Amino acid sequence: MPEPNGATDRTDAPRDGVDSPPGSGGPTGLPDTGSGSAIPPRHAHRHAAAEPETDAAAPVEPVDAPGGSDAVEPEGDPEPVGDRQDDDAPEPEARDGDGARVDDGDTAEPAPAQRFVPSGGGSQFTPAAPSGTRRLWNAVTQKPDGGQLLVAVLVALLGFGAALQVRADDDDTLANARRDDLVQILDGLRRQADRLDDHVGELEADRRDLISGADTEQAALEQAQERARTTGVLAGTIPATGPGIILTVSDPDHKVNSIVMLRAVNELRVAGAEAIQIRGQGNDSAVRVVAETSFVNPELDVLEVGGEVVEPPYEVVAIGEPSELSGSMTFPDGVVDRIEQNGAEATVDEYDELTVDVLHEPRAPQYARPAPEDEDE
Repeated sequence: MPEPNGATDRTDAPRDGVDSPPGSGGPTGLPDTGSGSAIPPRHAHRHAAAEPETDAAAPVEPVDAPGGSDAVEPEGDPEPVGDRQDDDAPEPEARDGDGARVDDGDTAEPAPAQRFVPSGGGSQFTPAAPSGTRRLWNAVTQKPDGGQLLVAVLVALLGFGAALQVRADDDDTLANARRDDLVQILDGLRRQADRLDDHVGELEADRRDLISGADTEQAALEQAQERARTTGVLAGTIPATGPGIILTVSDPDHKVNSIVMLRAVNELRVAGAEAIQIRGQGNDSAVRVVAETSFVNPELDVLEVGGEVVEPPYEVVAIGEPSELSGSMTFPDGVVDRIEQNGAEATVDEYDELTVDVLHEPRAPQYARPAPEDEDE
């Protein structure tokens, strides 16, 4: 019987998408019976499309061939289903995938290739992808290759070029600005410069004031300290040193009384003595002479100065102009003459440097107090 038009026998070539097992005689994988021709390839496509997708281990049911002839079930492991006909069976009608009859002049569309499913129906194991932290660590710790280094250099050059371009754009902005805009910019810069100059002037003035104030304060402090030293010398609260004289009175018989000694102190003050002290060498008693120092004779042969008893010979130390102080003691009918008239001896010696080191302990005033500053007004 002649085969339908276009359905040539291609039992010796495997069909696309379906592999022929070794030893099979046709595209369906069934052994060739050797009698007659097999179902045309287009019919095989139709049957393959109609078969459900099964596991490789599922048994294959036999397919009834047209004309009442049953296909022989293969022995051993089941093989993919294939259709064949007996030699005397009539050729089945060709139909397409939807079951419609196909004329001899038409060619049935091939059924889509079946997808291979692994035995057991289970899905293949897919390893888990590394986490983002792991990928980042791998990227950081991975030694860069030549391509990565080249990319890094290119990126650096690109950034440098972008910076230069931005700077060039700024310069171009001023270069392409209108004249009126440039004038406004220049005026703004000048006004800003003027404000800065004014601020600098104010800061310099503040600096001068601070320096002047500091100088004034320092001068006032030094003046106050000097005044305190002067007051301390006059009050006898601090030691004093300088040129002066020493009046030595030898009076073994205690003939010199308090009146003579007080007159000697007054003459020295009038001559400009700034610091005076009297020392009794007989008992090594010394007194700093100040405004409140008293001279008395509690007994006929006892001399008391500032509450202290002093024993002859007496030594009067005065700091001031040596010649002036010496003249105030030696002028006619002066202190030296009065002392000698009382039966004692007196000598005056000038010195370039003397020290008055006896201090006076001032007592707090009982009645006097500082006057208010506005009292004179």
